[in-house]
Amino acid sequence: MVQNVVATGKAKALVGINTNFGDTAKLSGITVVGSPSLKVCDKFKGNNTGAEPTELGSGADGVNCIYSDSDITFK
Repeated sequence: MVQNVVATGKAKALVGINTNFGDTAKLSGITVVGSPSLKVCDKFKGNNTGAEPTELGSGADGVNCIYSDSDITFK
């Protein structure tokens, strides 16, 4: 769970999870400062080879990336 966080800087995503491994991320009370293009939750198909995982998409889905628009504030 990521809760009551102020995110600043130039990151591409706040969290990244491997959905095929059952990862989940629940977020609330997030404030993103100065990075309007930040993806809140990126989903990947993880592997056990050490290779870069395949990106599957991003955003809330209610299953793996759990949050609502009201949980995230962009400033």
